[in-house]
Amino acid sequence: MGLDTSLPTMRSAVTPHVMAALALLVLGAVSAARSQESPLTVTMTGQAMIRSDLRTTDPHALARIRSMLAGDVIFTNLEGTVAEPGQSVHQGRGFLTPPQALDALQAMGFNLLALSDNHAFDLQVSGTANTLREADLRHLVHAGTGLTLAAAAAPAYLSTAHGRVALVASASGLLPAGARATASQPGVNELRIEAGTLPNEASSDLPSAPTNHPLADDARRVLTSIREARRKADLVIVYQHNHVFGNESFSTLFSEGMPARLRPNVWLVKWVHREVDAGADIVVMHGAPLLHGVEIYKGKPIFYDLGNFIYNLPPAATFLDDPINWESAVAYVQFQGGKLQSISLRPIVLNNIGEGQPDVHNEFTNNQFLDTRGLPEPASGAKGRYILERLARLSRPFGTRIQIQGDSARLQLRDDGPRATGGAAQR
Repeated sequence: MGLDTSLPTMRSAVTPHVMAALALLVLGAVSAARSQESPLTVTMTGQAMIRSDLRTTDPHALARIRSMLAGDVIFTNLEGTVAEPGQSVHQGRGFLTPPQALDALQAMGFNLLALSDNHAFDLQVSGTANTLREADLRHLVHAGTGLTLAAAAAPAYLSTAHGRVALVASASGLLPAGARATASQPGVNELRIEAGTLPNEASSDLPSAPTNHPLADDARRVLTSIREARRKADLVIVYQHNHVFGNESFSTLFSEGMPARLRPNVWLVKWVHREVDAGADIVVMHGAPLLHGVEIYKGKPIFYDLGNFIYNLPPAATFLDDPINWESAVAYVQFQGGKLQSISLRPIVLNNIGEGQPDVHNEFTNNQFLDTRGLPEPASGAKGRYILERLARLSRPFGTRIQIQGDSARLQLRDDGPRATGGAAQR
């Protein structure tokens, strides 16, 4: 019998490059296993209507904000447009911010941004391009706007130690002319809404119009992006910046203090359920801009509006200066192995009065008062409890129960035991 040389021949074929590849496969498998063992944590705030670099305009506030934010993912919506030096605020609609404001957001801990909102086009095409370029330079993961409609609609991906997270973002209502991205023009991933056959852009009252619904082509595009994200990510976050709360205009709803401003419209509830059915793990919204309720649908949280986190609102915008616009909450969400584990909430309050002197006549003014107005801090005592009790009341119609524990609250999931709220929030 001759000597069998097959084994040595196989060994000789295992080159250092093959060994290295095998090692990477093993490490990848170990990493994937660990990502299933450890929870993936997501912190979500209200929108960031930031108008300056807080590292210089209010460094003490920045440090305070940073202490409230932790997790694998820290998410907000940039409510505004980046303006480069030399670009005048009067070229746009006023909600402009310098590139260094993105550095401030990073210093706070934010690593995932939705850019889709009604102020993303405040400096038109150049502003959208500015924001995209400056976010990319800082390696900030973002979604919702793009140089084309396909880019604006595409999921963005953030790799974390505990899994890959996707973001799909869109906006509805109050978008200015030309803001919608097209095949050849930069802009926003717009989800257009119709009342019957009439466009409902939340800019005028439609008193006798039929029920609202998303435009079919836009809905199909958003749902396709969600399904793509579901295939490629461990966790899918879907964001919508919405201003369509019925058939009254946004300004009518808020200037008249109508109850409809406090809750999502029927169309929106139906729509976000479709988003969850398509693969969303978390749906989060801004635009009201105030707190709305929270729903757990098929084991997935829907935050109908998280209100404001940074609210550098010009004093001239008086119809949005409602006391409850200056109150909100930060949501801390944990998933493990694709399953929702916990949701806790921390109430915050924003200062209505900034430093220095306000300009109550000119909405374009950017000064010390504006830059230091609407900055968050934890709400405690009676104020914090009031915010959480209001959130509990707004969530109850969705079957959601919130247990208040001191200066924080916890959503009671189905596995948490009896579905009852704590203390006065039960009333």
